[in-house]
Amino acid sequence: MVKDSYKNNALMREQFLEMLVSLLENGFSLQESLSVMQRNQQFSPSILQCFTEGLAKGATLAECFYQAGFSLQEMTQVQLADIHGNIVTTLKNILATMKIIRKQKKELGKVATYPALLFVFVVVLLLAMRFFLLPSLLQSGMIKTQHWSIGVISYGPFVMGGMVLFIGVLVGGGVWYSKKHSVIDRAVFIAHLPFVGRLYRMYQTSYFSLEWGKMFKQGLEARQILAFMESVNPHSLVASLAKELNHALSFGKPLPEELERYSFLLPEFSLIILQGEVKGKLGEELLLYSQLLTKRTVEKVEGWLRWVQPVVFLFIAVLIMAIYIAMFLPMYENIGGIME
Repeated sequence: MVKDSYKNNALMREQFLEMLVSLLENGFSLQESLSVMQRNQQFSPSILQCFTEGLAKGATLAECFYQAGFSLQEMTQVQLADIHGNIVTTLKNILATMKIIRKQKKELGKVATYPALLFVFVVVLLLAMRFFLLPSLLQSGMIKTQHWSIGVISYGPFVMGGMVLFIGVLVGGGVWYSKKHSVIDRAVFIAHLPFVGRLYRMYQTSYFSLEWGKMFKQGLEARQILAFMESVNPHSLVASLAKELNHALSFGKPLPEELERYSFLLPEFSLIILQGEVKGKLGEELLLYSQLLTKRTVEKVEGWLRWVQPVVFLFIAVLIMAIYIAMFLPMYENIGGIME
């Protein structure tokens, strides 16, 4: 499928979306915009084919986005835009998010590449010492078999391999957990993870604030918004949360109190809902709060990226120093004993 062919080509989708937004902002209709891009012949014909053939067969715009390789989250945003009618603003938000993610992935790649090569170098060095150097040193009698460094050299490769295996098991366990539980359970699980949990809560709160703010600004009530959100993709977090909230509201429970139950949303979100309902400017407050959270999220990620490389380099440096100490210290001790 086209989606499978382009799921990793974010830059191509970003360029397509950027051109689409530009055309829509300049008064072109969706069909006219697709025709212009087809004549332009600078965009992927497969992505354009997803939209032209999909729309001709009666598919929704959101379904065309998903088939073209956009994520489920982005598809849900387009579905919600069909409801509140602000499609251009929604596409601009998706485009801005894609650019931020691409930039951060690029920075992370720069940060991680060299330390990863150093880590591989350390593992290869340990293996070479374990299977080639150590037997020769023991046979020559230059180091004693009881020395603590022998254990470091002997078991070091297996310890590091065990660390990699442990991380792999954790990742695999997380994937297995996500498949066995509902989308809300997965969101709650991620929200409680160290480090990334806070970032995930900020991102989800920003997303919900943005979408709810648009609809409240259109004059819709909470019940109407939840009904619309429940009608989007049933596998999305938006629809699952709306379904649970609708069920709670049917028993007369207040919306702000129910929102406090979900740990993947920041407590300030329910507080804004409560105060905004009283003031009558809930839509504007949620949109401003979403902008603030988005800015804080980007700043936090960029701050982490600035710290990752020095910390990783320090870790690799300590490993290399430990290897050299383990290799040469017993030899120096043995030479010193002979000279005495």
